[in-house]
Amino acid sequence: MTPRPPFIHGRGAATDGNELSMKTRLVMTITCPDQPGVVERITAVMSHFAANWEESRMARLGGDFAGIIKITVVPDQAEPLIAALRELVDDQTTVTIKTTTEDTAGEAPRDALCELTLEGADHEGIVHKVSAYLASRGINVEAMETAVVPAPMSAAPLFQMRARIKVPGAVSIEHLRFELAQIGDQLGVDIDI
Repeated sequence: MTPRPPFIHGRGAATDGNELSMKTRLVMTITCPDQPGVVERITAVMSHFAANWEESRMARLGGDFAGIIKITVVPDQAEPLIAALRELVDDQTTVTIKTTTEDTAGEAPRDALCELTLEGADHEGIVHKVSAYLASRGINVEAMETAVVPAPMSAAPLFQMRARIKVPGAVSIEHLRFELAQIGDQLGVDIDI
């Protein structure tokens, strides 16, 4: 049997429930100029402390790299790991790290996960108007991606948004579609669920 490597990527790693429950969970964010080796710098530090890279979202935004990473590590290595990751900071690199808990809230039996898509001419206030409406209905934005791309025919800036939202069971999906369509009309964009 080959020994388990000190650093294992992703959820594919086999762990029993007790092992995972005894881990400290961290959320790390990093921004820096985009260049080869950014992820390697993070994983080099993590491997020294036998930390596990659980989940992440990363993107190039402008000329910068931005990432958010969920890390697990044995409790007695958490503080040394945090200190070592903070050493990645320099005049062009920001790092924040906080402890977090396992998501135990779960979903209410009647909550619905939906995908919201939006597309239309780019202008200020689109995300604010839509997110304010969702918040007023108790709808949580669980994930969101946005982009501005050239429109196919005119090459005018076209704003696109895709979000995964959790809709409470008390909110009618049909009513939600109707109200979002009205907001879309006000903003001059198409919104679909």
